[in-house]
Amino acid sequence: MPNLTYIGQTPSEGTGSPVIVLRHLQRLAAHGWKITVIGEAGDNDAACKSADWPVKYLPLRRGFWPPYRPDKPLSRRVRTWLLGRECRRLTADARPDALLGYLAAHADFSPEIAAHFARQSGVPLSLLIHDDAAAFAQTPAEQANLHARHAWILRQCHRCWFVSPELAATYNVAPDQRRVLLPIPEGWAGNAAWQPSFAQQPRVYYAGFIWPPQFPLLTKLAQKLQSAGARLVLLSRETPELRAFLNSGLADWIPPFASNRDALAHLAANAAGVIISYSETSAEMPWVTTSFPSKFVEYSHLGLPAAIISSDDSSIGRWATAASYPFFYTPDRLDAFTSWAIRLRNSTSWLEQSTAPSTLAATTFNPEQIHRELEDALLR
Repeated sequence: MPNLTYIGQTPSEGTGSPVIVLRHLQRLAAHGWKITVIGEAGDNDAACKSADWPVKYLPLRRGFWPPYRPDKPLSRRVRTWLLGRECRRLTADARPDALLGYLAAHADFSPEIAAHFARQSGVPLSLLIHDDAAAFAQTPAEQANLHARHAWILRQCHRCWFVSPELAATYNVAPDQRRVLLPIPEGWAGNAAWQPSFAQQPRVYYAGFIWPPQFPLLTKLAQKLQSAGARLVLLSRETPELRAFLNSGLADWIPPFASNRDALAHLAANAAGVIISYSETSAEMPWVTTSFPSKFVEYSHLGLPAAIISSDDSSIGRWATAASYPFFYTPDRLDAFTSWAIRLRNSTSWLEQSTAPSTLAATTFNPEQIHRELEDALLR
């Protein structure tokens, strides 16, 4: 029975990388792996407790450690090196056979600790990378610092699992270390079905966080849906920008559900289709050129028609072009998107449009297949 230690934000239900990690750990445990979590203090550890995985926490400091100054690179290196040694202490009773972590756009402290632990112990480290953090940087200097730090972290890895080929290309990682791994979905048993109410007014959902640059395109999509006799529904966290958009009367709003499965159940029961969209240009949201939307992988399992609206230089746009996905529309081709929406009102054409995402769910987006790629490469 191999031992795996995960280091980072505590895996939990919800959105983002923590739930992706949770799904992989659940499958590893089901396959006989012994899981230990070295989490971040203050995180929700309910999912780990439910799975009976021990959760350990690193000390904030020790009396003989030098002061930590987060704005000083040398201070950070010393502190993460010391915390790497603490990981060895926490796992001394059961030395791990493999390490797992993820490099987040918003935080890279834990993966740096994991990299030190891997370097000190010789245990192979696999790291999931879902975003190019430098794409969120405010200045060229900040961008350069992030890339340099992340490059060092990734060089300590046995395997680097990038969410897209475009993201992998942004880092100078050796070919034998570099792999592409799609975000693993929840999976959903049973496909949605066409409903007579769709003939009157199909409800088309956008579900997920909405960045301010997305609203101009969402406005156009809502207007196109309205002209097709459909209605846009936003399932997203409330923000001032969202409230202002809703004042236009172009869309309905539903607040986020308590769990991902609750959200999927709602979509399966109420949505005539789903959209995956970004801003009109990648310059407004630079990270879309490398980030692959996990929600598209997730929604494919519902058996619903799914339309992608994005610039052709985005990661999802490049994928859709290469895969010949039939329902991909650039922001200058919205008349074709209107036709997609109109066809939701007919049961035969609705079923035809649901075939492509359902096929992906059974093949490229199959969670068993995605997980197997990772599990098979965790050990040297």
